Amino acid sequence: MDQWSRAITEALAAIRPVVVHVTAVDQKGVTTVGTGVVLDNYHVLTSGQIAAREDACTIRTFEGKKFEADCIAVDPLYFIAVLRVKHRLPVDPPRITPRSEIQVGRTVLAVGYALGLELTASQGIVTATDHTVYRPERFPVDGLVVTDASIHPGNTGGPLIDLEGRILGLNGVQWMNGLSLAVRFDVAARIANQVIEYGAATHPWLGFFGQPEVVDPTLVSLLELPADRGVVVQYLDQSGPGARAGLEVMDMVVRVAGEPAVHVGQIRQVLATRRPGEKVPLTVLRGGNLIDLEIEVEEIPRLRKK
Repeated sequence: MDQWSRAITEALAAIRPVVVHVTAVDQKGVTTVGTGVVLDNYHVLTSGQIAAREDACTIRTFEGKKFEADCIAVDPLYFIAVLRVKHRLPVDPPRITPRSEIQVGRTVLAVGYALGLELTASQGIVTATDHTVYRPERFPVDGLVVTDASIHPGNTGGPLIDLEGRILGLNGVQWMNGLSLAVRFDVAARIANQVIEYGAATHPWLGFFGQPEVVDPTLVSLLELPADRGVVVQYLDQSGPGARAGLEVMDMVVRVAGEPAVHVGQIRQVLATRRPGEKVPLTVLRGGNLIDLEIEVEEIPRLRKK
């Protein structure tokens, strides 16, 4: 076997134990099958296209062992279903690709049970990282990986992995022009862990929109900024969290919770690690001066009604 093929088969062998076949039966007796990923010994992640609340689910491991599970929640923004297994899964948690290593051009495999009980894989590369798309209701979905590895109904809910057998993302949906979307796995795990601990994940809105811009190098040095860019506020909803925090149009947000502010999606992702009602520090460049503000974490309006 050539070296490239060997790397692929070894990656698949490494990920196989945490990839499971999911069968969901709804209250009308309709059965849906698909793929899931083991999060920990009692929880599995899959797509909301496969499992819904109140469905009776069965998990089958690569060894053929079956476990009953309940769908405890489907996230209303990302459509990630969180399944709770009734008996302990004898599987170690998956290894995760560090966020810093998810780069454009990296070879990836979309893995799943696309042909029933047979594990399958499609190969591609990462074509964009940390991407945001907007749902028809204009709800932002952040932290997406774009890939040309084929994602389809059979492997939706399965893992997107690198050639070291680590998980980059949770396979999502076909998108456009031969590209597909996966939820970066640290985002998927954050959503699941918040669901498990609190009953729901945090999906914040900012009440402002802006574009990344480069900061003058002199100001970066003089003000000891964490990066040479920030997000310039171009639109501000006067009833939103940003306006209540004291932001103004043309402010440049340079830090959020001590991290460099790269783009609005990244700011939302930082706020998403907190709970509604918490306040998160923002550092703003206004007229050559740094100003410290606090923005309150608030849920996206109308999302909970969906």
